[in-house]
Amino acid sequence: MLAHPPNILVTTPESLAIIINSDKFSENLKDVKYVVIDEIHELANNKRGVHLSLSIERLAALVGHDFVRIGLGATLSPLDNAARFLVGYKDGKERDCVIVDATWDKKLDFSTICPVKDIINAPDEEIEESIYKTIDRIIKENRTTLVFTNTRSGTERVVYNLMRRFKYAEDIAAHHGSLSRESRLGVEDLLKKGKLKCVVSSTSLELGIDIGTIDNVIQIGSRRACQG
Repeated sequence: MLAHPPNILVTTPESLAIIINSDKFSENLKDVKYVVIDEIHELANNKRGVHLSLSIERLAALVGHDFVRIGLGATLSPLDNAARFLVGYKDGKERDCVIVDATWDKKLDFSTICPVKDIINAPDEEIEESIYKTIDRIIKENRTTLVFTNTRSGTERVVYNLMRRFKYAEDIAAHHGSLSRESRLGVEDLLKKGKLKCVVSSTSLELGIDIGTIDNVIQIGSRRACQG
């Protein structure tokens, strides 16, 4: 990139901090006009986001003038707080910001299902058997079902058990960050084309990916703390 600086640089908060400290490469940043922060909700409430804010202000000082900051996120709330995080302050005053609210409400049918009558005293084997029977029933009642687990290993375990117990084959697939990019894109393509009855995912299908039309979404277990 030093020999052939790109017109558009795609990077991470950590790499941006390193680049700013590079005497040679930082010269290529002095004509920056736009900075786009995608999935801003993943950064707005943690130390990684604080690190990025400092790097953006250092970049502004390096450039010598303000540039346009664009923040994108599908699950932002409250929008005002996310906007303040994005634009920051200059000379003690909050920078101007325009908020584009593109949200809309969908009609959702939401229910919490307990797999057994007494989950406290029921044996683990009974709970597990009931969970997979419930998932299988929902999959078969719908055209496409998306199942979320909290871990990559949980994703693989659910796919394995559904295949073993109910003889699913190529109509079910796993999607998580440990799979190759080609594998993930292949699953996404089949999902959008309606060729999969079910996809089991960790959090990798939450990050702004076009997954097409889904009839039913299942979250196994309690959700991890939501961000944004």
